[in-house]
Amino acid sequence: MFFTELMREATDIAGCFSSRVRHLLHLHVPRGMQRYVLRLRQCFKNDQQALVEEGLMLIEYITMNAIAIRKILKKYDKVHSSANGKNFKSKLRAEHLELLQSPWLIELGALSLNFKGSDDGEAFIQFSGSFSCNLDEMEPVMTLMLPHSIKLEYNLKCAICLEIVFNSYALSCGHLFCKSCACSAASVMIFQGLKASSPDSKCPICREAGVYANAVHMLELDLLIKKR
Repeated sequence: MFFTELMREATDIAGCFSSRVRHLLHLHVPRGMQRYVLRLRQCFKNDQQALVEEGLMLIEYITMNAIAIRKILKKYDKVHSSANGKNFKSKLRAEHLELLQSPWLIELGALSLNFKGSDDGEAFIQFSGSFSCNLDEMEPVMTLMLPHSIKLEYNLKCAICLEIVFNSYALSCGHLFCKSCACSAASVMIFQGLKASSPDSKCPICREAGVYANAVHMLELDLLIKKR
């Protein structure tokens, strides 16, 4: 019952986080008719500060929950002298519920860096779990520093062409690729898109099948890379 309930909690947290980040990103990088509606709305109301505050809250929400789950599992193994908590962490990763590996967190980090330097974006710098991005090294990375000296790095190099990801997509397994490289790996044409891939198509890195259909287009990350 304990692990069943914890899995349900993790699923709810991941679902809430991804849906709210998706909505937030649509406000910042709108497409189609939504772009014109938002431009008209901005003539009467500035939503940028509210967008920044929502982004701050979401970063804190996901990091606090991820750290809480880690502590719960560590405490469980200590009290029961077991490895069940460690095994459960592996199951979360296999079910793509590892909260701090979510592509939506990378998108939120890119959003915060895109705001950095603007008046409204200064609030992001004050948050203790801050993002940074280095595209000058041999291994381009986005870094997230969390409380308790937890450091996470997200590799921004495409494992196929070995360049910084261009028009990037994150597969369901969390690995990042250029769209053209991912389409090539899935044996589909670029104009068809990744959703046209076969369910048997596997990630070039982890070899997991069925990871292309729900790939996330990393619009904020693309914007960040173009700016830099």
